[in-house]
Formats: sequence, structure tokens, C-alpha cells
Amino acid sequence: MNALIRFFIEAGRLKTVQRPGWILRGVKKPETVADHAFRVLVLAWIAGKIGKLNTKKLLKLALVHSLSAVHIDYISPYDKLLETKSKKELVKKYPALILRAPIGEKGAIATQRFKEEEKAINQLTNDLPDSLKHEIRYLWLDFQQKTSREARVLWVLDKLENLVQAFEYKEYLSQESLSQFFVQFKEITASKEILSFVDSVKKYFESGEKAVKSARDRGLIKFLLEVGKVKKVVRKGWELRGVKEPESLAGHSFRSALMVWVFSSRKRLDQEVLIVMTVIHDLYTAGVGDITPYDKSIEKAKTEEEKKRIVEILPWVGSRAQKALLAKERLDREATALDKILKFLPHQLRHELKYYWLEYKTGTSREGRFFRQVDRIEALLQALEYQSKDKNIPITSFWLQLKELLDDQLLMEFVVAVDDYYFQKGFKSLL
Repeated sequence: MNALIRFFIEAGRLKTVQRPGWILRGVKKPETVADHAFRVLVLAWIAGKIGKLNTKKLLKLALVHSLSAVHIDYISPYDKLLETKSKKELVKKYPALILRAPIGEKGAIATQRFKEEEKAINQLTNDLPDSLKHEIRYLWLDFQQKTSREARVLWVLDKLENLVQAFEYKEYLSQESLSQFFVQFKEITASKEILSFVDSVKKYFESGEKAVKSARDRGLIKFLLEVGKVKKVVRKGWELRGVKEPESLAGHSFRSALMVWVFSSRKRLDQEVLIVMTVIHDLYTAGVGDITPYDKSIEKAKTEEEKKRIVEILPWVGSRAQKALLAKERLDREATALDKILKFLPHQLRHELKYYWLEYKTGTSREGRFFRQVDRIEALLQALEYQSKDKNIPITSFWLQLKELLDDQLLMEFVVAVDDYYFQKGFKSLL
């Protein structure tokens, strides 16, 4: 279990690793690697459904494709091979980086980058159980070498997420820089459907949504923009506890998806459903922000310390009827917000996602009940990480939540191991 704890803690670093490409382009407070992977996961599921691909494999590829960033500054090969004086000079000389690099240098750059990333993946997975270690390495290598059809599709989806994000950062980017995000697609795919969608994205951002003739494309673009908002929604519970620069809900969802995949590998559960359920469980926050069980109570609090106290004792006080009423009010609010986001999707996709979300919220399926537990465990890990940096961060409530909820033997064993690991070794060695 200790190997899994270390793996999840290290993967959690991706919540704070800002993507170097945006930093180099002058974007202030850019998305993290985990934020990026979150929307790639959403794209992977949609592409799998529309293209009738192996959706579960696409989702797993999306989970592992950026894991190497845990241990490397993955822009570094450009500095070494192009011999630039600074990263700013590098981007000025090669705005689209590897895709625009001279032919003679492109191969050397790719080889160097592959070696560094492979070393990082091996370092990250070395102590994991053999089956998990081999699966992660196989998926990562498949993505790098684009061996399978799903890997080739995810390679394009990764770039498509970059394209949408570039337009969301357009205030920081020149028109020339934005144009280069489009040029690459003709080099990496011949899919008429993808190229048509990319053209729709271009028209949407340059001429407005009315310029996009395809109703499906227009809806998908709007949906992806809503998904992108989750990258900026921070977890209110961390703010109330005094955490500085807390994780985004996109980051939380990414590591939760990674954890639910790993834990469910030993279970007779639908992994595709579990991962999708994880990715969309907090999607409603794009419309209304994070909603907590203690929102009404903290409105009366006069000091930050009083807010912390309320967060720690609620929702475990009050009658069962009062708690049930609060839960229903919260569910109604979240469902209304989610519906406003899902309406942009085709009918079948919209209803499938809403069904998974309700399974999670109500715990009416094995997958829903399992993920509810993993969701709390991920929050506990994050709480312990934050408290390792600041002892004033209260975390008692996370243990109480788990005691009320846990019933899966494997997950109970993991939590016991986390408890032992935290008090024996602490998490600081991994932070």
C-alpha cells in the first residue's frame, strides 16, 4: 500500500505544476498539468462515444499521457538542443516549439524528450505492483509512439485541448501565435471530422458562434468552454480552512480519476463508468462555483477561526431530518446547474452523463458507492498534504467523513495504510 500512497502523492504534484508552454508565452497563473489532463479526459470520452472507439482505453491514455511531468520540466530538451540563451528566446525563435522546429533538429529534440520522459515514467512507477506498473508504461509508450488507433486519436485530442485553451488565453497571445495552433492539425491528422471541428473552433472564436453552421460543433465548443471553467474553480473547503492557493476542482477530479482507475483494477466494476463519473462529478461548479454542506452556517460567522470551527463540526451536528433537507436542497441546486451545462451536448451523451452523476450523488449503483468512497479518500490525501505544510489546517472532518462512508475492504486497508504512513513518515518527504 505504501507504494500506492507514494504514487498518488507524487501524481498530485501535477495539480501545482503549471504548463511551461503557457508560462513561456506570458500567460499569468496558467493552468496546471492536472487541469489540462482533466479536459483531455472529457474530450476522450466524447471522442470515444462519437467515433465508436475503445473509450475505456482512451480514458486511460488520457490519465497517463502527462504523468512524466511529475519528475521533469518537460520543455527542457528544447533548451539543450537548440542552444538558446533563455526560454523566452526559444519561444520567440520557435513559437510552436517542436512542430515548427527545423527538420534537422526536430528528430533530435523528439529523441531527447522521449528519453527524459521515459526515465520519469519509470521513476514514478518503479515501486508499483507489476501489473499496474506494466499497464501504465504500456499505455504511455502507446501514446508516445501512437501505436494504436486510440493513441493516435488521443494525440490529436491533446492538441485540440491546447487549441481551445489558447483561445481562452487569447489576451496573452498574438494572432500569429494563435494561428500556429491551427497549422499543426494538418500535420498530425487527416481526419475530415477533426479538421472540420477545428475549423468550427476557429470560426467560433474569430467570428462568433453564429459563424459555426454545425449545431453539434457549436454545442460541443460551448460545452468544452464550460468544462474549462472548472480549472478556475477552487475548492471552497480549502479556502475556509485557510489554505493558500488551493487546488482547483479540475485538479481534484484528475487525481480522483487516477485513483478510481487504480483501485477498481481489482474489482468487478465498470472502469469506464467510474472514470467518467469521476470526471463529471463536480462539473456543475462551472456554473455556480463550489457548494458545501456548511454554506448557510458560515454566512453568520464573523471571524476566519469561527468559519474553520464550523467547517470541522458540520455536517455532523443537527437532526437527521435537518441534514436530509440540506442534502436535498444542495442536490437540487447542483442538478439545475449541471443541466445548464449538459444541454450543449447531443441528447444521448447528455443523458448518459446525467445518469452517471445521479448514480454518484445517490449511491444507487456499485460504481457510484465505490467512487463516493474514493472521492473522500482523495480529499483526505490532499488534506494531509496541506497539513504537512501548515499544521494549522484542520483535517479532523475528513477522518469523520470516511468513518461514516467506508465499507469497501480494499479502500479501508488503504486508509489504514495512509494513517500509518502519515504518522510514521509524514508526507513532507514527498512534497
